[in-house]
Amino acid sequence: MAIRRVLITGGAGFIGRWVVARCLEQGYQVAVYDNLTAGSVDHLLAFSDRIDFYEADILDTATLQAVMDETRPEIVFHLAALHFIPYCNAHPQETLRVNVEGTYNVLDAAARGGVRTAVVASSGAIYPSVEGLIPETLAPAPVDVYGLSKWLTEQVAEQFARTTEMACVAARLFNTYGPYETNPHLIPHIIASLQQGPAVELGNIHTKRDYIYVEDVARLLVALGERVTKGYEVVNVGTGREYSAQEIIETLSELMGQPIEIRIDPARVRPVDKLHQRADTTRLQQLTGMLPEVTLREGLARLLQHEGLPVRL
Repeated sequence: MAIRRVLITGGAGFIGRWVVARCLEQGYQVAVYDNLTAGSVDHLLAFSDRIDFYEADILDTATLQAVMDETRPEIVFHLAALHFIPYCNAHPQETLRVNVEGTYNVLDAAARGGVRTAVVASSGAIYPSVEGLIPETLAPAPVDVYGLSKWLTEQVAEQFARTTEMACVAARLFNTYGPYETNPHLIPHIIASLQQGPAVELGNIHTKRDYIYVEDVARLLVALGERVTKGYEVVNVGTGREYSAQEIIETLSELMGQPIEIRIDPARVRPVDKLHQRADTTRLQQLTGMLPEVTLREGLARLLQHEGLPVRL
């Protein structure tokens, strides 16, 4: 494959760090654009001599366009966003500005810069709670401002695909987990608790989510960027399986070879929570020829090892 140039917004963040790694493996020239609000340059230390890094904000349109013109990427992976739901709920206007206006800024600069394909991170949070597999055709019904911001983000991407020569992909990411997480979502909270002792405080332990390992997400996002070269595509990025917090605890207990106590904390119970969420991955396989490879058990074992916790496989 000929060497290509890519720009990754939010590339110092959780998923961004792994997209950087995957792009380098694929032989790309990589530029990272990140304001370091959630991300960290420490995530990029292993790659620092192989990437160009720009510390800047996606709301800074002048700098964004200048970087786009300087780096001239063929593919843009737009991952920069506010995505920790409690923070988003507490700061709805900031969330909409960063996630929606920021996406417009990135895609506008990309289209002006001659980018071939933009892959925009959306979310399974736009879907309602339904039993069974969730296809991309299910009508969005976000229950919080984060989900709303991602639905609006998709409409921005569709508009650019329709009115410019740039292809756009809205990648609806389901619950991504793995090393270098930057927000205290469920699995990072559990791991942090286990580093203190064999007890975890949780809210609703029975709601189920589709958990996908971060290296699978990176591999699939890069494949989408490579293979979608025209028009607009919406695609779920998940595994097609769902697990409850209780099942995650049980798996971690087996991996660590020790019991884990669950303590229910009413303060951690969300006022709005979905009972189910499981991605239909048919479209993902059609577009990429790939599916996730890492099982939940394997992914949790890798995460435990990365965090220095015992694993008795």
